[in-house]
Amino acid sequence: MIRYIKIEDSKKRDAEITFKSINSKASVYLAMETREKPKNKKVIKFSKDKSLKALIGNANPSQEDYNKFSEDLIANDKEIDFELFGRFIERTDKIYTNKKNEPVYNIKVVQNLKDPQGNLIKEQKPIYLHSNINEENIVKWTGKYIPKIKLYNKVVLSSKYQIKHVNGLTFDFLFNIAKTLHDKDSFMMMGGGKGNDPLVFNDGGKPYRGFLEGRINDKSYCLILHLSNQELKGI
Repeated sequence: MIRYIKIEDSKKRDAEITFKSINSKASVYLAMETREKPKNKKVIKFSKDKSLKALIGNANPSQEDYNKFSEDLIANDKEIDFELFGRFIERTDKIYTNKKNEPVYNIKVVQNLKDPQGNLIKEQKPIYLHSNINEENIVKWTGKYIPKIKLYNKVVLSSKYQIKHVNGLTFDFLFNIAKTLHDKDSFMMMGGGKGNDPLVFNDGGKPYRGFLEGRINDKSYCLILHLSNQELKGI
């Protein structure tokens, strides 16, 4: 599916272009003797009544409980459900359970806000964020250049998207952006909303800080939008 993003340049001009995720494939992989790639399959490891805590009979087992269980396990081998163990799983559904692994139907989802030390500040109703990268929204050029050698010490870059043109006009538009960033050897912080809001790519998605990188080679260009949701230092 083609995905679109509306992006702005240093002259406050904007254009709607496409973007795609960049997934680099591993050059080394596991293989069988026939050089075929193995296929990953989900299998059932144990059922609810055969879980470790269920077999021990204690929700918070002590080390002594573990030691006794190990001896009993060796003697009786009772952790395996021969009807279910190793069965392939084709499709799964997510359900919520309580501490006894019993399904629950009426749940209240809350968002926990914590300080940098991990202490709970407050609980609140989760905030539903709407996408702000297209249609009436524009990913804005903040004018804040960040040298490449400095950014990597300030944030954790979690993912990236390649920005692509859709016609000749948008090629020139994106090439000029890439050339500006390439010449300055810097990232440009991109913002949503009025220009300083995090970017949200999907309705209900997570907010990210966006950093645009540009490279050129003769008459070719490469624009990469790096994303981060974890800052190490203030930018």
